[in-house]
Amino acid sequence: MSNTCRTVENCRFRDDPFETDCGENATCRLLIEVSGIKDAAHAQVSRDACQACCESFDPTTVDLNPIVASCLYSLCEKVADAGGVDGLDEHRALELVQWAEKSLPAVAPDEDDGADIVRRTAIDVSHVNIDEISRHLPTPARRGGNHVRDWAVGITTAPRRIPTLGSCAESILHAGWPEPKLFVDGKTEIPESIATLETSRRDSSIGAFPSYVVSLLELYMQHPRADAFMMVQDDALMLGTPATRDYLEKILWPCDGPCIASLYCSTRYSQIEHGWHQLDEPWVWGAVAFVFSREAVKALLTSPLLATHREQPEDKGLYRIDVLIGQFAEEEGIPIYYPTPSLVQHIGTISTIWNTARAVNSRHARYFIGDLVRRA
Repeated sequence: MSNTCRTVENCRFRDDPFETDCGENATCRLLIEVSGIKDAAHAQVSRDACQACCESFDPTTVDLNPIVASCLYSLCEKVADAGGVDGLDEHRALELVQWAEKSLPAVAPDEDDGADIVRRTAIDVSHVNIDEISRHLPTPARRGGNHVRDWAVGITTAPRRIPTLGSCAESILHAGWPEPKLFVDGKTEIPESIATLETSRRDSSIGAFPSYVVSLLELYMQHPRADAFMMVQDDALMLGTPATRDYLEKILWPCDGPCIASLYCSTRYSQIEHGWHQLDEPWVWGAVAFVFSREAVKALLTSPLLATHREQPEDKGLYRIDVLIGQFAEEEGIPIYYPTPSLVQHIGTISTIWNTARAVNSRHARYFIGDLVRRA
């Protein structure tokens, strides 16, 4: 069926239309078929979405058009937040989120998310001092291990439809780390503002998880005596003041022995009480910005879990860095600490015309310290 003859009325996937206060909705049978979800209420879409879908190419279960991909992304994000529903468990929902993102448009017609990044990074917070950070994010009750002075910092990046690398790297530079290393997986253009940073590049992409592990190994081999190894993904936004680094050097580590600190706190992990918290379950929500102690890095890089994860069938071993790190920490008894409010905001993925495929819900920090200090 060509795009010219496909209409809302004759769409083979559209079922059971009904009126709501906001207009006409209907059940999308393609969403049900792709997701496996049992309750059709989860697969309801607006007439406007159906109309936009009909103006795009004819979607199938293996080739989603951007509108169906956006709806699937939104559906699966909500299901993952709920911990799964009948016919679609949390693990499968997260897999579908990853797949749907690949089918989103190369450039979003509505660039609101991109504009928001520009507005966010344009605000000068260099005046914010360590006392103000500590006021919003109290220091841990105790401090153990070797104090952090020598850092090894890496930024992993890959091609994105709306690039975020420049905003990410500049926020890290402003936060007090003058020499982060870029690890480029695939043909990614480096913004001129950060073109002088040391870069390790692979023109042929090896995937998110392999790239993360190889990059961390290279960082360790280059700086084997570093006190802390910070790995940041290119869609992270840090509070751009040197006090950020000063604060972290004041509080790391919150325990003795190997330790991992996530500078990012997903909405899923947000706590009522501000401060640093130790996770009491395996970490699964976000590898946006981790800081590893030297002992933790060595244990991770020699863990057999890396090979086990990568050897999973199909493409399952190419992503879910956060889940692997959570599993590793759980098995090794290494604590993961995280802050509320978050020291990092997640500024990916991208927006779509339906404003759903973005870093929201559990993939977004509900409380970002940058928002708090700007309101102060």
